[in-house]
Amino acid sequence: MGILSRFINVVRANLNSLLNRAEDPSKMLEQTLLDMEGAYRKAKEHVARSLADEKRLEKSLMDQQGERKRWEERAVLAVEKGDDELAKEALRRKNEHARLAAQFERELGTHAANVERLKDSLKELESKIAELRRKKNLLISKQKRAEAQDQIYQAIEGINSAGAVDTIERMEHKIEEMAALADARQELSEEFTGDQLERRFAELGAAGGEDVDSELLELKQRLQIDHKGGG
Repeated sequence: MGILSRFINVVRANLNSLLNRAEDPSKMLEQTLLDMEGAYRKAKEHVARSLADEKRLEKSLMDQQGERKRWEERAVLAVEKGDDELAKEALRRKNEHARLAAQFERELGTHAANVERLKDSLKELESKIAELRRKKNLLISKQKRAEAQDQIYQAIEGINSAGAVDTIERMEHKIEEMAALADARQELSEEFTGDQLERRFAELGAAGGEDVDSELLELKQRLQIDHKGGG
């Protein structure tokens, strides 16, 4: 299992644990980011050590190749000097270093490929951390908006369930009844208080208004006609 796969499993387990405890989403995001950054630091250190091992393998390979070449040159020198036994010993040593060089070369190839995979995983993890950083503020903003909306809906639901709206409607109806009763009492009080006759004449005057003078003149004319008719 690769390092990134192991990291994803760890993060998934942490997320599931947080979800099971019903943690606050913003805190979950922050904790996840911290976990990812911690995993990134460990992965980066692991890659650095792997690169150091690769450098050591490269040096060991170069050393073995150098020794192989050196003993081959010694075998040539021994042949030139006519010492075949010494040349054979040099060739055996050369072959030994050649075998070691081949082993280091295979190990180096495998290790280098693994280092490249680790570096790719590290870059992918770095990209995911950067993406989470960019999304974190947006997600937290959405969470706060959702929480505000939920609080409003809960408040409205609480008001409705407590009968506050019905209470307000009843009080409004009661106040209207009280105002109507007060108006009726005032009207009755004015109607049955004071000189009724004066009120009646005042109402006549208010009703006639400016026509009183013409009505008086008409009355006088009618009286004159009656007097003449009677005489």
